[in-house]
Amino acid sequence: MNNCLNENSKTDPIVLVFPGQGSQSPGMGSLIYKNSKNARLTFEEASDITNIDMAKICFEGTAEDLSETRLTQPAVLTASIAFLRAMNEKLEEKNIIIKPKLLGGHSLGMFSSAVAAETFSFQDALLMILDRARLMSDFNKKRPVGMSSILGLDFDKVSEICSKATTSELNRVDIANLNLDSQIVISGDIDALTKAMELARDLHARAIQLKVKVSSHTPLHSEQSKEFTKLIKDVNFYKPSIPIISNNTSNLLTSAQEIRHEFENQLHSPVYWTENVQRMLREEIQTIIEVGPGHVLSRMAKKISGKLIAVSLDDAHDEPIPISVLPEVIVS
Repeated sequence: MNNCLNENSKTDPIVLVFPGQGSQSPGMGSLIYKNSKNARLTFEEASDITNIDMAKICFEGTAEDLSETRLTQPAVLTASIAFLRAMNEKLEEKNIIIKPKLLGGHSLGMFSSAVAAETFSFQDALLMILDRARLMSDFNKKRPVGMSSILGLDFDKVSEICSKATTSELNRVDIANLNLDSQIVISGDIDALTKAMELARDLHARAIQLKVKVSSHTPLHSEQSKEFTKLIKDVNFYKPSIPIISNNTSNLLTSAQEIRHEFENQLHSPVYWTENVQRMLREEIQTIIEVGPGHVLSRMAKKISGKLIAVSLDDAHDEPIPISVLPEVIVS
């Protein structure tokens, strides 16, 4: 595996995936910060750009601190890029540079994937994320919303529950994320969300309200999408060095315009993660490497298909950190 990350040479059957909001936890990234110069520089760069002490927030912040969207989103992005740069640093030390065939991200994680693909800079990603987080937080202040995970019901049944719980355009709930066939996230107004959770429990499903103070990925946020489109109109987008899988369509995004369109519509478009992973399989991906805090995406991938090798860099505790979790075929 002597392929360079951004060369137009033969690719490896690998996809790098980046987590989104909800993957945060106190202390995230602290181990790679201690073990990687590039990770430390990433946290410092993010702090300079955002005027937020990113290391302090990630390493010393409580779960409550990290649930604040204006902090959560730039913190998860920073930690994810720190993991990416730490991985590349450690691979380079071993004279191994991989060439992933694809990139993916879950919601917020799409920004990390676009940075990895050199579609826009880390600085631009952070500045866009600050605007995105502000829009989402401001919406919640005006109109209390939330998100919940429904476990044990299929897509059609959850859609039916959402329809029953929605009483008007001012009290609605919709499917936001199809993570697994029987793990679906719904999003919307608190009253409608609560009613949908009750209906799910009546059907003996589990309904868990997520520890986020926002909602997203539903028609509720169409106006926010329009506002975000205006805010990012002057950001330079470039052709990605590696194709990125669309959250909404599972198509491969290969142009700057396609990726811009993805972000312009992200806030009101559902995330079909199961279909994303199925697209990876059709593209003959063999290994999924989750790059960022937590291991939600890699664990879901294993449930979707037993054919995939899926690991999270955040599970690495042996030297060299974080690449000690990578499959032998990559690091040998």
